[in-house]
Order: sequence, then structure tokens, then C-alpha cells
Amino acid sequence: MLKLLKYEFYNMFRNKWIIFYFLFFLILTSSLFYFAKEPAKVVSTLLQIVILVVPLISLILGTIFMYDSRNFIELLLSQPIDRKKIYISKYLGTTISLSASFILGVLLPYIYFLKNPDIAPEYFLYFSLILSGTFMTFIFVAFAFLISTFFEDRVKGFGVSILLWLYVTLIYDGVILFVIIYFREYPLEKSVLMLSMLNPVDIARIFTVLQLDIAALLGYTGTIFKQFFDTKLGMFLSLGVMLLWTLIPLLTGLVKFTKKDF
Repeated sequence: MLKLLKYEFYNMFRNKWIIFYFLFFLILTSSLFYFAKEPAKVVSTLLQIVILVVPLISLILGTIFMYDSRNFIELLLSQPIDRKKIYISKYLGTTISLSASFILGVLLPYIYFLKNPDIAPEYFLYFSLILSGTFMTFIFVAFAFLISTFFEDRVKGFGVSILLWLYVTLIYDGVILFVIIYFREYPLEKSVLMLSMLNPVDIARIFTVLQLDIAALLGYTGTIFKQFFDTKLGMFLSLGVMLLWTLIPLLTGLVKFTKKDF
């Protein structure tokens, strides 16, 4: 498994998309720090971009890498290698490579601009943003692998990946708004709280903005979340939910992969 993981790292970092992904966040974060000069403002702006870009790139690249390596996987399966090791090594190689590009892209500008005495450290706030983005990478690469394992046709796989991204970033908010308006005469706090846990992007956003006292960023679901839980309990609960969102598609895809007839 370590040999397979080493090969995946080598293969991933040869890919130009990983470099572009790193440069995108590096230039974006540097620009935000140059103009805003406050970590709280940088985090609030960067978070809105991260919750759109990270799921999309993780789904698209994860799906591409899985389909492109189909022939190599079939070659490995002809050898006495455990299927679980193949799947896990490929998953870890993809997620760690994407996470490293994201983390370095947003962390290096922060370290550089800390030399400016006018910038407050805000270590934990910035760490929560990085952790949210990393969790979203692990979650949506797991979904990408699950989708590409279920669908043999690339077009269907990419279509489902795009639909999933549209749901978690756009459609979900419309569903929440519809529920709030249509059932406005009923107590919806607990129902909305449960609905917020059905979207990993919303949970990742809440995890970060719980530390920012900005009502506009919290949104309706975040406000309800903060009413029911204090900051510390809410953060631990958010972490637990994001961990579940990582394990469920990963284990489902692993079971499907071990039973799949290639």
C-alpha cells in the first residue's frame, strides 16, 4: 500500500492541475491580504470562495483521476493485491495532494503577511478555515470516487458530479428558503438544524463562521445552529458531522469497489 501511495503522490504532483490549484489560492490569498490586511476580513471573503471552488475541483479532479486510471487499476487487480489497498491508496494520494496544494496556497501568504505589525495573528480563526477546506477536499474526493465507481460511463459520472456540486452550493439554499417560507407558521428551528447537517458545505461554513460574529455570514442555518449550541460545542459537533460525511461515501465506495466486476 505504501508503494502504491508513493506512486500516487508522484503521479499527482506531475499533474499541472495541482500546480494551478496551488497558484490560484496563493495569488487569491495574497491579493486579499494585500488589500484587506485583516485576517478576519480575509477569512470571511476567502470562505465564500473556498466553499464554491474546493468542492468543485475535488469532484472534477477526483472523477477525472479515477476514470483515467481505470486501465492501471485493472492491471493492479490482475496482481495479488488487496482491492481495499488499491482504493485507499488512490484516495489518500488524491486527497493529500489536493489538500497540500490548498493548505500551502492559503497558508504561505498568511505567514508572509504576519511580518506586518498591523496584522493580528488570529491563528485559530485561520486554522478553522484551513480545516474546513481540507475536510471538504476529503469529503468530495470520496464522493467523486464513489460516483466514478458506480458509473462506468464518464459522461454520466461527470454529470452526477456537477449535479452534486450544484445541489450542495446552490440548490440546497433554495430548498431551505422554500421550507422556511412555506412552513413559516410552524416552529422550524429543530427541522432546519437537521437540514443543515444534510449539507457538508453548510457544516464546513458554519464551523468557520461560528468564530466570526457576523450575522450575514452565518445565514439562517448558522444562526439556528448558534442558538442551539455554544461556539465550542458547535465546533465539535461540526467536526463530527464532517467526519461522518467523509466516512460514509468513502466506505460506500470501498464496498462497491471490492465487489465491482472489472
